[in-house]
Amino acid sequence: MPISLSSRSSVADLDRLSFASLLGGIVVLGLALQVFLLMQSTTWTLELERVIALVPVVVAALVYVRNRPTAAAWEISAVAVWGLLAQWIAGITWFVVGPALVGKPSVSAALLSGAAELRLAELLRFLVTVAVFAGFYAAAASRRDRTVVSAITLLAVPVVMVVVYAIV
Repeated sequence: MPISLSSRSSVADLDRLSFASLLGGIVVLGLALQVFLLMQSTTWTLELERVIALVPVVVAALVYVRNRPTAAAWEISAVAVWGLLAQWIAGITWFVVGPALVGKPSVSAALLSGAAELRLAELLRFLVTVAVFAGFYAAAASRRDRTVVSAITLLAVPVVMVVVYAIV
């Protein structure tokens, strides 16, 4: 009987070091794409932003499967789709309330630093987004026996993302 490469059990069966290496590789790839996007003026901007937005969702889905290897395919799909929706909700919310929370940007400081602060903030925001997604999805998967707690944990992701955007 052939073994499927997309088997969820293969993720759950990885040892800690291999799993951490897999997640680290995905995050480093996303970080490299983010740096490339910040440093280059490219016509692929929209496509790269979409790929970069998938990195936290992929990491979160892998962490979810790792902590709940018996999850059905529909459950994993729903969790992944919620991750995309959570990013969209957080982005729209930040667009609406962000200027009121942050205040006026200092244009002269951005010009003097060559926008280094803005680039650093964007990279930090990416890393914190991955960490928040991984943490909340791991918590939701570990609390799967308590469905309400798990659902509330996943529903809190966009709220936490807006708070993270305000801090970073």
